[in-house]
Amino acid sequence: MIRALRLASFLGLLVLVPIACFFPGSLSPEDANARLREHARSIVSRMPLEHKVGQLLHIGLVGRTPGARALENIRVYHPGGVILFGMNLGTVPEIRTLTDGLQGAAIQDSGIPLLISTDQEGGHVRRVGPEGTQQFPGAMALGQTGDPDLVEQVGFVTGYELRQLGINFVLAPVLDINNNPANPVINMRSLGTSPELVSRIGSAYLRGLRRSLSIPSIKHFPGHGDTNIDSHLALPTIRRSPADLEQVELVPFRRAISEGAEVVMTAHILFPALDPDRPATLSAPILQGLLRERLGFQGLIISDAMEMQAIARNWQRAVAARLAFQAGVDILLLTSEGAVVRQMYASLLSGFQNGDLSVAELDRAVERQVYLKLQRGLFQKHGSGLRVLDEELVAYLQEREHAATDEYNQIQARDPVSLNTRVSRASIVSLRQAFDGVPPDERNRIFVLVRSGHMRDEAYRQGIPEANVIVWRRAYELYNILRAPPDRHWLVEFGSTEVGAWNELVRRWEGRGGTRGLLVGLFPDNPFASIHVPEHGAVLISCSNTEQSLRALVYRSLRDAPVKVADLALDSR
Repeated sequence: MIRALRLASFLGLLVLVPIACFFPGSLSPEDANARLREHARSIVSRMPLEHKVGQLLHIGLVGRTPGARALENIRVYHPGGVILFGMNLGTVPEIRTLTDGLQGAAIQDSGIPLLISTDQEGGHVRRVGPEGTQQFPGAMALGQTGDPDLVEQVGFVTGYELRQLGINFVLAPVLDINNNPANPVINMRSLGTSPELVSRIGSAYLRGLRRSLSIPSIKHFPGHGDTNIDSHLALPTIRRSPADLEQVELVPFRRAISEGAEVVMTAHILFPALDPDRPATLSAPILQGLLRERLGFQGLIISDAMEMQAIARNWQRAVAARLAFQAGVDILLLTSEGAVVRQMYASLLSGFQNGDLSVAELDRAVERQVYLKLQRGLFQKHGSGLRVLDEELVAYLQEREHAATDEYNQIQARDPVSLNTRVSRASIVSLRQAFDGVPPDERNRIFVLVRSGHMRDEAYRQGIPEANVIVWRRAYELYNILRAPPDRHWLVEFGSTEVGAWNELVRRWEGRGGTRGLLVGLFPDNPFASIHVPEHGAVLISCSNTEQSLRALVYRSLRDAPVKVADLALDSR
């Protein structure tokens, strides 16, 4: 009863938030955002301390429904957001039921809607399946297109489709530069190996996500590309000078911030030149001195998952929570529920109650989050909007929603070839040497060795005779190529576990002499593997394993248009 009265009192105060007089005509974005910031400050000033502390935490949950434990976590800890993984995401109706149920619980508890996030980077890192969103190529594939306009559309469609499922916060794009081929965690999650490419394509993807009214998060600041340790397992160290970081790692982040990035995710990495004692997530010199003061970032700072071993092995949970907040983190991302949430929440709450942590800084952190929730229409969408916003702001937010829907419909109807097909084909590149394609008028001489149904089906679609499409599983089946007539062209699908067999095939192919046909590898995996490229042929790479990426490998190998060389030159520092 006391809890119900307290919530009713808080919602009643929301009604009293001062509203501007209504004037006919559309608001400018600048005026609307200024007024929304005032509303955010008013809301936060009336929130109980317990609710403000809860906004600092984004939590995980188990299962595909808003079960009793998840609802209890919302009721007790008042989190600002929830992160969803593949285990949480079922059919489209299940996802919508889940996100609606979580939002309803949050509104009932505190009146503040949730940021609901997921890692939908594309390619190998995608949480929502094909029923819910289009399965676009991954980051490195998008980088290889070299086409910011195309990538911006991909970002827009991804963000829009996720929002229709109730997922309003996208943990992408990755702005790490993959300048270490031994990187076990970033690799093809990076857009590329050069600061210029990652900056240009990353900012395009960011623009698309923002235009969809999704909330993107650029990551992992100040750069996770030059590591050979996975921060999920241990604490990596990057020993670069500030000048090196300025010229390489910081370049994409600087550009994205200048173009309006609103959320930055931190890296659990030690940069001794910036802070010899603490990783970026726990470092005030990095988050306050570098990110806020030098780069001028004024938005939300969210940590990478605090349960990752880079943090968990080296700092107790209660200590890590306080250090992260004191360093400048506005949101502590947790991927679990239960004990971790309880311990971090209790540590933070007691810190604010006894004066160890600054309540003024807490207010600023929560204001940044509440502002974004207002600015993206979450209060209005989930039942609190009319209590908070005046008619002019409501109309402004509705106009933006309608504009996003119109743009999405136009993209879907624009071309007979889908956006996913176009970007997948544009992302195909040739490893280390250009390739003109197998002459399409020689289909009777083209044989395709496949391991996936998607490549098999695309070969049929492109007119390859059924008898010329062969499924292979063992190396000796691959080497049968060497006994065939020398004028045949061979397209061979292979993955990361078959690189050795492919390399041996190339060695034998090149050594037999008298070869008049072409040998072309079709490779969807890590382009930094040690792959042999045949002199008479090529290795085409997609850097992505989606259905359209696999089909595009076959399609591009048969076209007259040349396939350009992959832009994967590693930084030589």
